[in-house]
Amino acid sequence: MALDVIIVNIAYLLTFTALAVREIYWLRIILTLSQLGQFAHAYMNVDYSKGVWTCIFIIINIYQIIMIYLNRRELVIPEEIRDLYENIFHTQSNREFLNFWDAGRVCQIEKDTLIKTGDMQADLMLILNGKADVVRDSEKTVTLERGQFIAEISYITNNPVSADVIAHDELLFYTWNRDTLEKLRQSNPVIMGKLDRILTLDMAGKLAS
Repeated sequence: MALDVIIVNIAYLLTFTALAVREIYWLRIILTLSQLGQFAHAYMNVDYSKGVWTCIFIIINIYQIIMIYLNRRELVIPEEIRDLYENIFHTQSNREFLNFWDAGRVCQIEKDTLIKTGDMQADLMLILNGKADVVRDSEKTVTLERGQFIAEISYITNNPVSADVIAHDELLFYTWNRDTLEKLRQSNPVIMGKLDRILTLDMAGKLAS
């Protein structure tokens, strides 16, 4: 049996095998091997049309394999926010959390009122460093610290804030704009679905306490 016939039959066998594979990453790898066999067959038989199109398919598949690999690669969460991930956002994968985190920004305030009673909370806020008092009717009700959301009940319900939030000294916090999060919801609803559950549990815990 001629070598080119053996090669093309192996290529078809690989294509048949790929159809039985559900995992897209390995499916593309097997298809690429099959297409390499088809390219070799085209080269040996001087079939330029088949060779060119097979080469295009190979390039596309290799690109997709690389993208799948990069998307699945485990990302390392920076040490300075690892505790926040483990204590609050652990239901998200590392990649989901970092995508969500990158949508926000760091803000700072010093000995000032961050939120006033009656404000509409447009941003989701999380304390990174420092403390803030929640004051209702001139009485402190609770002190917020690292890893706690600020006025998230107002953010979730779209109702006015029911208390002032006043920074002790220097308060470092992370904020996500509502519009930015809505765009993220459209592009990656899985991340936002998990965030919704995190906020709901946090709100339920505060209402119960």
